[in-house]
Amino acid sequence: MIQRILWFAVMLLALAGCGQPLQLDAARRTRTPLLAPSATLTSTPERATAVLATPRTTQTPIQAPSPTVVHLPTVQIIPATPEPQTSEARWRAQQIDRQVLDPPQLYRVTSQATLFWYDPMTGQILEIGTLRGDVPVQARFRLRSTGQAALEVPYRINNDFGLTAISEAVRSRMEAAGYTVSVEAFLLESDAVQAP
Repeated sequence: MIQRILWFAVMLLALAGCGQPLQLDAARRTRTPLLAPSATLTSTPERATAVLATPRTTQTPIQAPSPTVVHLPTVQIIPATPEPQTSEARWRAQQIDRQVLDPPQLYRVTSQATLFWYDPMTGQILEIGTLRGDVPVQARFRLRSTGQAALEVPYRINNDFGLTAISEAVRSRMEAAGYTVSVEAFLLESDAVQAP
């Protein structure tokens, strides 16, 4: 039983020592740590060196230079606005390989041929009427839309070639395009239209 009491007393002493703080010897407490804690927290080498060299002094923060603002000249691009085309320019754009006849030449229309007019506002070719006889031709060309050979003929509205009462709808469209006195009409070349 005495053995039991002794064993219990030794155990009690051993357990009592477990509640005490762990004592380190003086040599261990003075060692330098392997890693400086501040070296892992900084992002630039300059700051890391400054913190490691003087860990207990207060540091004045280094001011980074403010970014330089560069003002570039403003470039303003203004697209060239095409000049509005005149009715005549639109009509000329429909002619390929235009050959001006100076002076105009008289062609003979031996059987009924249709006199046409190009409406520059709508891009349509309209029939003015049919004619027969001599007509002054001021140019030869090919129509861009069909490639057909054609002859340009000046026409005084409701006056020339016996065409004195053309359609009111055609006349209104001529006026809308800016033609009130005359237009440049055309004939398609055919066997019925003979050169001088």
